[in-house]
Amino acid sequence: MARLAQTAGLSEFQTEILSVVRGFVDKEIIPNATALEHADEFPEAIVAGMKDMGLFGLTISEQYGGLGESLLTYALVVEQIARGWMSISGNINTHFIVAYMVAQHGTEEQKSRRAEERLLPKMATGEIRGAFSMSEPECGSDVAAIKTRARADGEEFVLDGSPRTPGSRSSRTASCGCPRSGTCPCGGPGRCHPRRPA
Repeated sequence: MARLAQTAGLSEFQTEILSVVRGFVDKEIIPNATALEHADEFPEAIVAGMKDMGLFGLTISEQYGGLGESLLTYALVVEQIARGWMSISGNINTHFIVAYMVAQHGTEEQKSRRAEERLLPKMATGEIRGAFSMSEPECGSDVAAIKTRARADGEEFVLDGSPRTPGSRSSRTASCGCPRSGTCPCGGPGRCHPRRPA
């Protein structure tokens, strides 16, 4: 059994979540991971199963339709998913990071629970999944070599460089670019309005 899953003092709800996720990993991920990996095929059925379980909303506040679970629960769930297939744990990890950035730094409009439900409610259901980019044509994923910079220009930020847009086979993603910059005067990436220079 995985080390974190042996954590003492888990709530009944945490134990139940882990049991459901463990069963899903054993039944749906492990038997299919190798074939999907070799075929370089996006795991639509696995992602749909994770959506059905509510995993995309695991750490998103109940206020926005998520489960509002702790980082411990998140770590336990990701550990189970990674046990089955590291690649799919990366997908859900990225989603959690973007959801956290929106929750912590996004505007109220971006987080909105209004009828049009901007980001967090759709992220909680998995309708929109988070992605981010730390890549440029000349540096691959070497974060230290990124040359793209974000600079304030009034109330907006201008991206100078050649960031790559994250590729996703998903039809709906909320993306976050990761340029190198100093302290963001707007308070965080959720408040920036990136635009390319003219």
